[in-house]
Parts: sequence; structure tokens; C-alpha cells
Amino acid sequence: MNSNSLLNEITKRTYDDAIAFHGHSCGGLALGYVAALYAKELLDLDYSEDEEVVVITETDSCTVDSIQTILGCTAGKGNLIVNNWGKTAFSFYKRGGKAVRLVMRADFFKPNPEMDALRAKVMSKTASEGEAARYHELSKQRVDDVLSTPGSRIYDIKEPQMPVPEKAKIFDNIICPVCGESVGTARCVESGGRKICQFCFQNEK
Repeated sequence: MNSNSLLNEITKRTYDDAIAFHGHSCGGLALGYVAALYAKELLDLDYSEDEEVVVITETDSCTVDSIQTILGCTAGKGNLIVNNWGKTAFSFYKRGGKAVRLVMRADFFKPNPEMDALRAKVMSKTASEGEAARYHELSKQRVDDVLSTPGSRIYDIKEPQMPVPEKAKIFDNIICPVCGESVGTARCVESGGRKICQFCFQNEK
């Protein structure tokens, strides 16, 4: 398969592809999937082969893996920035175009005491087979509910709080004079007139 054919296949990715990447289906993955599709609709986005699309997430939850799968935003390409602020919120940028910040509505998920109680048992490995089965049934129902709900009913549209990040830069490496390991110059710290790696800088304190 040539590169163009591969890219065409990638742009057709579905929720099943997100599951394959993430490892399992869950409410968080579904939320990220809907957010990615909603952003594609609002900004006319395509799969980001390079850095055409940039995303800043405000969570490190399962949601992020759907966004990576559907939009092609990754830390390695420099077009995915993860801020672990505990908010289900994502800023999507189309370079040279528009941008939106999608924030999950506070009242979208209704409290489910049964599911919360069962989750605690499942996570602590104290759930019976019946309780575990019921929890997974409720979890699947939550996923189905998310996937069948339009993005406009899950997310509020707001202005991004930050400007679009600069494109990723490639920096030279130097040898840290303390540990002798190669380190990118952009991540070095000045200490005693030397440029050293951050790990050695922390250990010098």
C-alpha cells in the first residue's frame, strides 16, 4: 500500500479504530470520539498528516486517544499538547483557519449511584461476577448514549484560551557534562555556566 492509499484508509477511521488504539471501549473514549467528529464538522478538518491540525487538551484521560486516532494529532508530531487540568475540554486549531474550544457541559452526565458503587467494587476487585457484569452493562450503555448524542448536546463551543502553538522545532543535541548523555539544547538548563540536562539539574539541588 502506497502512502496516499494508507492516508486514505487512515482518514476513514472509526470508533472501532479508537478502541483498537486505546485497548478498550469506555465513556471517556466515546467522549473524545464525539469531540473529534464535532471539531471536524465545525472547522472542516481532515486527518493531520503533519501539523495542519493542532489540539490542546485539558485532560490526560481516555478522551485523548480518540482524538489522536481520528485527527492524527500526536505528541511526537508536536500537534498534541496535553495539559492535565482535569477538564474535559479541548481546543482545536486549523492552521491558517479557525479554532474552537469544546467544553463538556457540566450537566451532561447525570449521577448514577448504582454505577458509581459498582465501579468502586470492580476497581477494588471485590465485585461478584454478577456485579461486574452489571457494571459492564451500564458502562456499555453509557458509551452507546454518548455515541448516539450529537456533539452540540455534549459540548459548549467557546473561544480557545491560548493562541495556536508554534510549529514544532528541531533542535541540536549536546552532551550533558554531568551524566554524559545526549540532550536537546532546548531542554537544557543553565547551571554554573554550563548547559546540563534537567535530571542532573534537579539532582544538583
